[in-house]
Parts: sequence; C-alpha cells; structure tokens
Amino acid sequence: MRVIAGRLGGRRLRPPSEAGVRPTSDRVREALFARLGALEGARVLDLYAGTGALGIEALSRGAAEATFVERAAASLAVLRSNIASLDLESQARVLRGDALGVIRRLGRSGPCFDLVLADPPYASDDARPILEALRDAEIVADLGTVVLETSRRHPVPAVPGWRVASERRYGDTLVTELLPDRAIGAGKPPEQRPEDRNEKRKQTRTRTRTGNRDGRRHDARMTKTRQHGLALFPASFDPVTNGHLDIIHRAAAVFEDLVVAVATNVEKSGLFTVEERVEMLHSALDGRGGIRIMSFEGLLVDYARQIGARVLLRGLRAMSDFEYEFEMALMNRHLYPEIETLFMMTSQEFFYVSSSRLKELVRFGGNVDDFVPAEVAVRLREKLARQ
Repeated sequence: MRVIAGRLGGRRLRPPSEAGVRPTSDRVREALFARLGALEGARVLDLYAGTGALGIEALSRGAAEATFVERAAASLAVLRSNIASLDLESQARVLRGDALGVIRRLGRSGPCFDLVLADPPYASDDARPILEALRDAEIVADLGTVVLETSRRHPVPAVPGWRVASERRYGDTLVTELLPDRAIGAGKPPEQRPEDRNEKRKQTRTRTRTGNRDGRRHDARMTKTRQHGLALFPASFDPVTNGHLDIIHRAAAVFEDLVVAVATNVEKSGLFTVEERVEMLHSALDGRGGIRIMSFEGLLVDYARQIGARVLLRGLRAMSDFEYEFEMALMNRHLYPEIETLFMMTSQEFFYVSSSRLKELVRFGGNVDDFVPAEVAVRLREKLARQ
C-alpha cells in the first residue's frame, strides 16, 4: 500500500495486520480523490479508518487536519504507526470507538467537517445509521461531502437530509458521494463541477478560519442562486450516438445540473457492458461541466427519486416514439407524482439515427463514422467483428 499523490505521494503505508480487513484499493483511492479535487484547508473525518489510508491521502493532498475513528486494537496499532512514520501527528487525531458512538460524541462538542469518508464492512448495514447519525449530529459543513464505500450489491439507501451527488462502480465496490440537503435549501445545486465546488470550499474554509472559528455553520449567501432544476436523461446508450449527444448538449444549455444515466435493460443483454457504455460517454463528453454520467438498475422513478430529479428528459424522433413515451410518462407520473417529463425533438440530421440501426449497419460492413463519435465507431467494429 502507498500514498497515491500529494506531498506524500509514493510513501509506503503499513498494511492491515488483521485477517478479513479490506483496505480501499489504490485504484479506488486514486479515482475518488481525483474526483474530489483540491482539499486545501479541509477538515476530514475518516470513519472505519483501518490503516488510515483514506484520511492520510486527504492530508497528503492539502487537508488541514484529519480525525481517524477505529475500534479494533490491531488496526489502531497499524494506524498510529502509519501516522507516525509520515510525521502527521500534528495534523491527526485518533479516536478509539464505534463509528456511531464517536459521531454522537462529536455532535456535542466536535468540529464541523468538510469531508467525511466512511468505509464500513461490506457485510454490515451501517450506511443508513451512519448517514442518520451524521445528519442528527450536524457535524458536516453546509458545503461538505460524505463519501460512502459499499458493496455494489448493497447500494446506499435514500436517507432524508442527504442527496446523492454521484455513484461510481469499481468492480465490486460502489463509491457514493452525498451532499447535505440543507446545502440545497441554501441555493446550492445537488452537484457542481468539481472545480466550482472546490472553489466554494476554499472560500468557506477561509471564512471559517477568520470569522467562524467553530466551523459549524457557513454563510448561505456565499452560494450561487440555483437557476434550474436537476434533469435526468436515461437511456441504454448501447452505444451512445451523435443523436444522444445532440440532446445532451442542448439539455445542458437549459439545465444547470444534468444527470446522464445508463440504464440496465433487464429484458435483454446489451452489446456493450454498462461499464463500457459509461466509459464511451465520458470520452464523448470529455469532462463537460454540469453533466454527470451515472448508471442504475431497477425502476427509473426510484432512481430519479433517489438523486432528487424532478425532470425526466426524453428525446423524440417520430410519432411512434411519442406514443410509447407518452404511456411511459403517464406511468412514471403515477409512480412518482412530483416528476415531470420533458420531450426534446431530435435535430433533423439525426432523425433516423438509432443505436440498433447502427449496429445492424456495421454488421453488414456499413460506415457509421457520421453517426457516432470516432472512438465508438472503432469499438463497434471491433465488438461486432468478434461475434
């Protein structure tokens, strides 16, 4: 094990000594902290700390201080050894005890944290009680973030007071980023681009150090006024086409926060895996701000409710599309009365483009370069050539 990046990047960490302890892999830590971005001046709470790899990574990347919570004696010894070997004693506080008990104690007299990292045992059902305890203790800053690492078979449940900002899968690991609901009430979108959110955190931390020493509340006036709601654009994207991208770019110009969600179709297996479809969307959109790319299983309305979406975005090409979509919109409205469905007409040049039609075209040797991004065209040819 090692520190991934920052001033301590490359330094070795002592691995866990207990059998059955599952530290966060280097790959997941690298992806997680790349998404979180700059952490200068942040106060970090590392629950279920184990070796301390997550909290130490945050300190290496500029966090001001980290509180580590661990109850197992053997893990505590490894944790303290890692902190000492990296000369982090002045920035680290180690608390022995159960995560829920420590949260309740901190709620009475503790600081307010900008980032909470929780990696409970995969076999546990700790996600809900942890979120409820953090909410009730009020120890997460208004612009703070909670990151929960769970098994992909046990996604984080919906808990009042929290909104899911992102959900990413790495093998069997599901990493969920959540934001306090009170931040939404103060005018903060469910998720901003990482660089925007980081800038606001810097402003908030500066204010905390100079004018609000206990750090327990931040001035809501520091956030921007929300101009548009959260829109959800679900589709199978098997694969993504230029028609899809046309709708996405036009919707992003209307909605401040757009979730593009890859749906898992239980009735048929796709040509590409869900992970491959997500990768192709990331490549095609190339980090455009205001757009989140996610995936989901189950009922669309359940997922929309989970992330707080009130608008479903659907693209239409012909009247035949409308008949089907109209029925679905009515059913979704019945299941989730607060949801609205917005139809966007496809642009004329993509009127006849569909994923299924393009796959058929490639099977017979046709050229699809005008209808999909270049990388998707290559993947289509490679995938279908192996069939």
